Amino acid sequence: MAKQVVKLKKQQAHKTTLKFGSFERRRTIEGWTFSIPWIVGFIWFMLIPLFLSVRTSFFITKLTDPYGFGGESTFVGFDNYIDVIKDPAVGEVVFNSFLQSLYKVPIVVAFALFVAVLLKQDFPGRTVFRVIFFIPVILAGVIMAYLFSDSIGSISVFSGMLSSGGMGFLSEIMDVSIISQIGTIMWSSSVEILIFLAALQSVPIILYEVVELDGATAWESFWHVTLPYISPFVILNAIYALVDSFVDVSNPVMGILEEMTSAGTKYGMASALSWMYMLATLLVILIFVLLTRRWLR
Repeated sequence: MAKQVVKLKKQQAHKTTLKFGSFERRRTIEGWTFSIPWIVGFIWFMLIPLFLSVRTSFFITKLTDPYGFGGESTFVGFDNYIDVIKDPAVGEVVFNSFLQSLYKVPIVVAFALFVAVLLKQDFPGRTVFRVIFFIPVILAGVIMAYLFSDSIGSISVFSGMLSSGGMGFLSEIMDVSIISQIGTIMWSSSVEILIFLAALQSVPIILYEVVELDGATAWESFWHVTLPYISPFVILNAIYALVDSFVDVSNPVMGILEEMTSAGTKYGMASALSWMYMLATLLVILIFVLLTRRWLR
């Protein structure tokens, strides 16, 4: 009897509840309410600019008709891409960009790992130092671009110290171009440091206790326990550093793109160069992932 009463009450409650007011329907509406602003922003700020950029790369544009919709710009097909390929100056700049990333990325990743290992140790003021290394992420990109433009924020004190006095022998061992960029490398490794910190804290303490019982030193524990355990994060940081170096303000490709756009008549060629550069960057990242995928196992 009691079960029948409960069943009748449920049926009455179901009849009195509007269809659009059901729990599942309300959850669906809530989900779309939170998703629609992101979808609109993604379409407006990502898909539409990407489409316009691709379209511009097929035109010789004018300032009055930058996207070729007004009929004033000239459709040239793949001529802009061919001009980019034929231009030896552009090829040299792109090659220098990849060459710069070839030595900068390993240094940034190694420095970030070194700093993360230090910040993981228990010492007074550890939280303050962690905040200091995260400051570059907090500051806006425009501010950083201004600080590092025209050597305003370039930290060249290291190269000056190494090239003077009794430390001159270090300048003979190390590349001067690398030494002069120590400050920039320190500034651009903040995100990698935080990722490595999270990775180091995820290593089970019991592993260190086991190798310590076997008589392993701290150096041996790092190479045989820490580094193999966090190897996926090393690859992740390397990819992040690659992307960051390719779009960095000091990247020579960014400089040549700025020169093309500042002229006001080479928007199509600049768009073609940017898309070719992006595809080359994706190819480099794909090759890197294929070469290091065994570390992820």
